[in-house]
Amino acid sequence: MGDDAVVRIINDEVAVVENVDIFTPIHDDPFIQGKIIACNATNDVFAMGVTTILSLQAFLAYPVDLPEDIAVNVLKGMSTFMAGLGSKLSGGQTITNPCPVFGGIALGVTHPRNVVYSSGARPGDVAVLTKPLGIQSAMRSYRDLKDEKREMLLAEFDEPSLLRMQESAVRIMTQSNLEVAQAMNEVGVSAATDITGFGLLGHANNVSSLSGVDVVISQVPVIKGTLELAKFFGHKLSSGYGAETAGGMLAFMESAKVNRFHEFLADKGLPCWTVGEATRYKGSPRATLAQDVQFIETEFP
Repeated sequence: MGDDAVVRIINDEVAVVENVDIFTPIHDDPFIQGKIIACNATNDVFAMGVTTILSLQAFLAYPVDLPEDIAVNVLKGMSTFMAGLGSKLSGGQTITNPCPVFGGIALGVTHPRNVVYSSGARPGDVAVLTKPLGIQSAMRSYRDLKDEKREMLLAEFDEPSLLRMQESAVRIMTQSNLEVAQAMNEVGVSAATDITGFGLLGHANNVSSLSGVDVVISQVPVIKGTLELAKFFGHKLSSGYGAETAGGMLAFMESAKVNRFHEFLADKGLPCWTVGEATRYKGSPRATLAQDVQFIETEFP
């Protein structure tokens, strides 16, 4: 219990990993939304160390009066994303619902030795994060710029900066964690989890509890500008609990492996940040921000 996806060890050579993710739309462009759905659903499978996704099934629930081309383009976005992984969208389920709810069921396969759990972090391990945080606030600004809250938002922030944050958030939400899973296989990690709705500390606390270690986060990469935006909206980004969608991987590994992990991702054109460490727990295992935690404002490729 507590892992990112369901794992079934079939035999000594095959492990099947499956995940389902369903959520309300976050973007108005159905094609982009489809890519976000596929990325979010497959990321939990990648978090388990899987690098081969066999298929993604779509789950679409929407009102009867929703234009058909919206659903069609959501499916096109999902299909395009899966094609980029060398896989495919293979059917699914469609129902009517008062409001749109979209998602996917991802199925992956790997060798049992490659499966990575949330329970393996050890004292002395270094924690590495592969995507910056701040999606919740960036996408809240995306919504507010389109409704009656626009003037209030623009009284505090300039529109070009908000659009830049939103574009960064979309790039993050549509960048798969496939290369991260490959890096995990190549380097060998102790534990991993992806960062989504419970925020950095929420997911780190899960690893801490399951592994029996304390996790101390000393620096946090965030989309440039989102710290102030989160403060404006009352989001919990600065306390480590800002909600993310299709976020990065938090991977734990021996310190001697960190440079190799960084280099592997750099060769793929992707960044990562050393954000903390696992230590022997004192009292009950937990994850915390260091007293002198540093926030790194950054962009994403």
